[in-house]
Amino acid sequence: MPAAPRHPREGERLASLHSYRVLHTGPDAALDALTRAAARALGTSTALISLVDEHRQLFTSASGVEHVLGPGVRQTPREESFCAHVVAAEEAIVVPDATADARFADLPMVTGPQHVRSYAGAPIIGRDGLPLGALCVMDRAPRELDTAAVQVLSELAGTVAELLELRRADAAAGLSGPDVLVDSHALRAGIDAGQLAVHYQPVVDLPSRRWLGVEALVRWDHPERGLLAPAEFLPLAEASGLVVPLGRQVLTLACTQVALWRAQGGAGGASADLHVAVNLSGRQLSEPDVAQVIADALTISGLPPEALVLELTETSLAAGGGDVDTALQRIRALGVELALDDFGTGYASFSYLQRFQPDVVKIDRCFVAALGRSERDDLLAASLVQLAQRLGCGVVAEGVETPEQAAALTALGVRHAQGYLFSAPRAVADLTGHLLARDPLPARG
Repeated sequence: MPAAPRHPREGERLASLHSYRVLHTGPDAALDALTRAAARALGTSTALISLVDEHRQLFTSASGVEHVLGPGVRQTPREESFCAHVVAAEEAIVVPDATADARFADLPMVTGPQHVRSYAGAPIIGRDGLPLGALCVMDRAPRELDTAAVQVLSELAGTVAELLELRRADAAAGLSGPDVLVDSHALRAGIDAGQLAVHYQPVVDLPSRRWLGVEALVRWDHPERGLLAPAEFLPLAEASGLVVPLGRQVLTLACTQVALWRAQGGAGGASADLHVAVNLSGRQLSEPDVAQVIADALTISGLPPEALVLELTETSLAAGGGDVDTALQRIRALGVELALDDFGTGYASFSYLQRFQPDVVKIDRCFVAALGRSERDDLLAASLVQLAQRLGCGVVAEGVETPEQAAALTALGVRHAQGYLFSAPRAVADLTGHLLARDPLPARG
């Protein structure tokens, strides 16, 4: 039995294959549907998605495999694999009669009780341009396949590659579990059913502890799991694209609530000039109608544009695509303010200060937490604050948790801050009384 060939760039190919993290995952309904489609389209008893590892071929999906390989068989040695030849050649292979082909005549699945006689496989080419395995069909009877049939098999193999790419993206986002599709549908239903709840964390004036504004932070009031923090569903929203309708709903809810607080405070009241900061993701920023969505939220809520601050991170600006400058120009034309969030943590913070000229810079909590730890840490925080101020940006410090941090920030000339020292993010009912009472928020004990 001739040894199964290796791909010319086998090391790179194996690294690419392992990056998909799908070799040992459970059943995948979408991949199973493709193998069934391949078997029906080519009229064969068996279809397989075979990923060829260093020593094995693993069947990520199989249709009718029990008819040829036996029940429960999910892998075979690489040396006994038809698909290893497809991977090495990086092109479709058709074997009308394996018993008459010297490459395959001695394979155990040909000479053994499986009696495989015919095979056709098309390579599954990954994003790196390297073959991961093959989509193949096989039968116990000799079969000829014409060019059109091979083309169908190759097109289905391309669809398999696209699905595997989605699985790799999901895995990179921490969404590689079997229930991702179910969870996505549940989140979509939750958005439509009004299950999103917005909590608010105050932004205060450090010397007086007076409210200046709030940051809107979304929660999901899941019907079975209770109130979920953003980390439990925002990665799913980002990966699935649901962050766009989610973001629209949060923006409208936040603008409406703050407009109500401003009205309840009355002229000269504690909440009359309240502003609200809402996060804007890169996916939202890349939407062609993003400026209109913001304008609609302001119109629906009655909130004046100057009372809205949209927070963007370096990541969201980078993910906004080539039209981010145009989008930001349209948003600025509405009269809202833009804030650069998590300032100082990215690789290009200074370039974004120059390019996007934010109205507000939010000093990341890691620099606040380091205050007083060393002269170097204090110097770094002071430099960030001074740079933002000299460029004419407002400065807000995030994550203030102790009186010592508040005092150090005040000494640096920072007047505006938010953090658990003043208040955790709270539901509307928990904050309204404090806001309308005109009293400063009580410090955390």
